[in-house]
Amino acid sequence: MKGLDDSSFEGIYRTYWQRLYDYARAKVHDPDIAEEIIQDLFVNLWEQREKLQIRNIENYLFKCVKNHVVDHYKQKLFSDIELIDKQISPDYPSFLDELEGLILQAADKLPIKTREIFMKNRLEGKSPTEVSNELKLPKRTVEYHITLALRQLKLELKDFTNIIWFGILYDLSNKF
Repeated sequence: MKGLDDSSFEGIYRTYWQRLYDYARAKVHDPDIAEEIIQDLFVNLWEQREKLQIRNIENYLFKCVKNHVVDHYKQKLFSDIELIDKQISPDYPSFLDELEGLILQAADKLPIKTREIFMKNRLEGKSPTEVSNELKLPKRTVEYHITLALRQLKLELKDFTNIIWFGILYDLSNKF
């Protein structure tokens, strides 16, 4: 997108804004959030114009909207979970700290390459494709390492998750 001037940007904006907005609104069911997503997209496009190398602008824009929608729902999910946590148990954040510590300890036991891929994918939120591109590895290799890490972590954390489920079920049975 190097060399994208004001008039070219305005042309892209005028051509795609309504379609992108309609797509976002259909996904988030809120006109204000949809408008915010599209506005953020175009601000980022303008700010990153010198760095971006886009082959198909339409595909790029719609994929960006899709990613923003996913981020919106992730944020909403985590805020909903936080609200529920505060209502159910004030100790829940300490449980999360403990779980995070156990996950990091278990991850330290993974082979170096598997740990690196797992951290990028699960803790940094990068897709297997992004990890693949960053580490210059085939996507299938990245997927293999993620699967390997998850299997090993599941085994490492088996006792802890059983205790958590027991605690949740016990807590719920006392509420009813």
